[in-house]
Amino acid sequence: MDTFEKATSSGTQAIERSVLLLRVIASQGSRGARIGEIIEWSQLPRPTIYRLLSVLQREGLLEYNNQKRRYRIGPTMYEFGLSAPSPIERIDRYRPALKWLAAYSDDTAYLVMRTGDEAVCLAIEEGSFPIRARTFEIGARRPLGLGAAGLALIAELPDEQIDEITLRKGQLLQNAGVSVASLKQRINRTRSLGYAHSENTITQHVTGIGFTIPASKGLPFLAFSIAAISPRMPAERMPKLKAAIEKAIEMIPGE
Repeated sequence: MDTFEKATSSGTQAIERSVLLLRVIASQGSRGARIGEIIEWSQLPRPTIYRLLSVLQREGLLEYNNQKRRYRIGPTMYEFGLSAPSPIERIDRYRPALKWLAAYSDDTAYLVMRTGDEAVCLAIEEGSFPIRARTFEIGARRPLGLGAAGLALIAELPDEQIDEITLRKGQLLQNAGVSVASLKQRINRTRSLGYAHSENTITQHVTGIGFTIPASKGLPFLAFSIAAISPRMPAERMPKLKAAIEKAIEMIPGE
């Protein structure tokens, strides 16, 4: 390999690692991530992480909260986002259905989108029940398969694609307490039930139900989910909530 090729390879690796750090930190939403979490989840060498974090901070792609000792996505990322095309041209189309779902269930309702190997939270509506289950924040990301919506979305994919995702995201799933073997069991159960059921996966004593929104073309990339404290989510309530999500999907106006 000549000097140019080595430089190109090194530059490409730095970009890939920088994107990995941005994804890891973005997965925690506005809460941000501590350096120990970044090291654990990225599995990159500590000196490399500090070097890249410094560059990303300098460019405004990350910011650091000294009091909380957490890194989070910086203002430059927001500026970039203003010029990026939206994968959903009219997100407001989904809000009335999401509001109805939260009001009907009295619990927390989410709109989640599949993007690459991850699920990102697009919108949240709170129900009236006083104990709320906020396990996902707007803009936060997590590997597909975690949470009810992410589980519903990954279950729609072909098995070969699922294998590729778990190969790439296996460590992050493992860090969240979900093995690849157990994820595949949950996927099979989701396909059998017709909806995703997630209990104690993201947060202890919280249960969620997820259901994908059919796409006009191709595989579904959006999902509705409802999350609540587990005592509010007994097995006998699941069919009723599944029917409610199906009704909410019917309420979404056409393109």
